[in-house]
Amino acid sequence: MPHATLRLKRFVAARFLSALADQFLLFAVPLTIFKSTGDLKYSGLAFVIEWVPRIIFFPLAGFVADRLKPSHLFSGIEFGRAFVLAVALALIASGVSKFAVLSVMMAILSIAYILSFVGSEAMLPRNLDASELPKAHSMLQAVEQITQVAGPALAALISVWDGLNPLLLIGAAMFGGASLILFGFETQSLPTTQSFSLRALRHSNRQAFGVLMQNKVLFYLSALTWVVNLVYGAALVVSAAVVVKVLGLPESSFGMLQTAAAVASIGACAVVPRIARKFGLPVLGITSFCAMIFAGLVLALSKEYVVYLVGYSALMACDGAFSIYIRTVRSQLIPKEHLGITTGLIGLMNMCSIPLSAALVTALSAHFSPSGIFGIIFAVAATLGIVLVVLGRTVFGYDTLLPPVEVN
Repeated sequence: MPHATLRLKRFVAARFLSALADQFLLFAVPLTIFKSTGDLKYSGLAFVIEWVPRIIFFPLAGFVADRLKPSHLFSGIEFGRAFVLAVALALIASGVSKFAVLSVMMAILSIAYILSFVGSEAMLPRNLDASELPKAHSMLQAVEQITQVAGPALAALISVWDGLNPLLLIGAAMFGGASLILFGFETQSLPTTQSFSLRALRHSNRQAFGVLMQNKVLFYLSALTWVVNLVYGAALVVSAAVVVKVLGLPESSFGMLQTAAAVASIGACAVVPRIARKFGLPVLGITSFCAMIFAGLVLALSKEYVVYLVGYSALMACDGAFSIYIRTVRSQLIPKEHLGITTGLIGLMNMCSIPLSAALVTALSAHFSPSGIFGIIFAVAATLGIVLVVLGRTVFGYDTLLPPVEVN
């Protein structure tokens, strides 16, 4: 499908620009809020303001994604992001509180991110052969990992120039560029006769729930993702404290940890399509799942920075590989006419374990060291993971350790 490949490259190019802007804003805005307020509680409040709409909006994002043409949806999202940044810049220049403006701005951008993510999950299976999906998801996963390294570095360079204003200007320019790339983007879309009414939203969510009830494997895949996110979330929350407090190293060592993990993830994304084609998706899924659990054990027991860096890098790389497995299999199980709304509902369920992981860290922090906290969460995740793998094969009766949707 040469035309599909060309469309994919165009889409990935636009995704790179928008993801790069996303990442340097995620790095720069919390730092700006802390500097402008001088109080850590406002940074925490801004995090809540950003994440609550992100989680709540998942089902609505799927509803919207199923009703708009992808060309209008993606180009409109990026244009909207550019407009939001321009308005934020104008409000700050007029003297409005930076905390208020930046918090609301990030909340709106987080909603746009979810809408883009769910829209992508719905669009790719409708426009690519099943055999091309691992490659497509690998390319998008690689974009995410590259921008996680390049975004903060770019933000640091821009902030040296003149603080917040150029960050917002360049971010708006990047989002605007992504919008232009996607303008007139040709894709296949499913026409719908339903409106954007509250009744239609309720009906769509009932349909999505019905899809999940009819295909229990989707619930099973969500449970596996939920377990993976427990370990992933704990690593994100605990690692800074481990490096700086437990190992007594400077903050630059934590930056090196993140960079090494991103590089490892990019490498993993490069080999995932070959593994999927040669050994099959179930082998990719179970290998990355088990490797993540084992990496969690390494993190819990490590006493040296180099060991922790290797374990953390392996965890993040395998998380990306497992995500590619899950997204590829899931996209083949969900009926194409319900991809958006069903993916939104699944995303809502999957995301909940990340704040739960953070809550567990908070609850256990008064009684255990950071390594001890990670060890407890690892033990819970490993137990649940083993039970799920054994239970899934027993209940569903497939021949592989994880559900198969083979790549031709």
